[in-house]
Amino acid sequence: MTEIKQNFVKSTTEPSEAVRKAIVEAKELPILDVGPYLAGVPGALEQLGADVRHIQEHLGFFAIINHGIPQALIDESFHQTAKLFEVSGEEKMKHRVGYHHQGYLPPKSSILQSNAIKEKIALNTKKDTNSAWLFMRERDANDPKVKANVRHRGQNQWPDSLPDFKAALYKYQTSMEQLGKQLLPIYARALNLRADYFDSMFKTPEYYQRCAYYHPEEKMEEGQFALAPHSDGSFLTLLPMTPVPGLQVMTPNKDWLNVKYVKDALIVNTGQVLNRLSNDRFIATPHRVINPPHKRYAMTFFFYPDDDASVAPIAECVQPGEKVKYDSRSFYDFFVPYLDDLYHYNDANFMKEVEPERAVAQG
Repeated sequence: MTEIKQNFVKSTTEPSEAVRKAIVEAKELPILDVGPYLAGVPGALEQLGADVRHIQEHLGFFAIINHGIPQALIDESFHQTAKLFEVSGEEKMKHRVGYHHQGYLPPKSSILQSNAIKEKIALNTKKDTNSAWLFMRERDANDPKVKANVRHRGQNQWPDSLPDFKAALYKYQTSMEQLGKQLLPIYARALNLRADYFDSMFKTPEYYQRCAYYHPEEKMEEGQFALAPHSDGSFLTLLPMTPVPGLQVMTPNKDWLNVKYVKDALIVNTGQVLNRLSNDRFIATPHRVINPPHKRYAMTFFFYPDDDASVAPIAECVQPGEKVKYDSRSFYDFFVPYLDDLYHYNDANFMKEVEPERAVAQG
């Protein structure tokens, strides 16, 4: 009980009028300037905490500006990502995902489904049309998890023909990881926790970098999407904005909000890990990508706690008389089943539409 009292630090700061208005109108994402906070301006952390609290209890998505990630790095990473999907089919398949969720992901490899989405929208039955390259935290051959062949904790499959891609994307990933750590106190204060509450859970945080290609599909089926409605499995997600439209976010009224481009901004949203930790207080908002008008690329950075960190509801987030809504498990024990529920690239029959030769070979 004493520990709970020490962790709980009630905020008296109210959300800004601009955030309140954006939530009520639900026409565009709230925009938060994190520059003053990153510069150490007094009061900036508490105001961001109040704003994020209001956003995460209602919409679950916002954009940040003055975040410190050089736009030149983001632009170069987008440039390299576009080149990534132009490599030969032979090289792509050389690096195809398999036991580990790391490497090239062919199109129509996933059906995004979950009970939460089914309850809020409908059960998705169509394969997503996007393709992707997937990366986790960079590890060398001597890493204990690599040696033990821990699933999804292997070595990344960097494309052999694009050395500049690895250089740019690794710098991008480490910059995003640092930003994710810098944002942790905001979420702690948003939950009325000590600013340093999450530090012990993010000593060596995991991340999942998804470079996606949303090609204009000519033959979309009824109810099919480039990326179907889903909620992320992350603690938080960081996504550089692109002027190519396609991303839509579900509003509190269950309408679909077309996300408008904001120059040099990053989209931020909460995923299922923080949803669990907050005992459902912070929502993991459904979102989707519709068939784009022309080529669209995304460099989504999913930020996670340490593998051994508990993702059970935080005691301070369970109100008196409220039920604890989630079980106690480690992040890793949450993560692997989450991916297995969504992706089916190891099922040759599921993949026969885009990889008929594998279905024949295993048939």
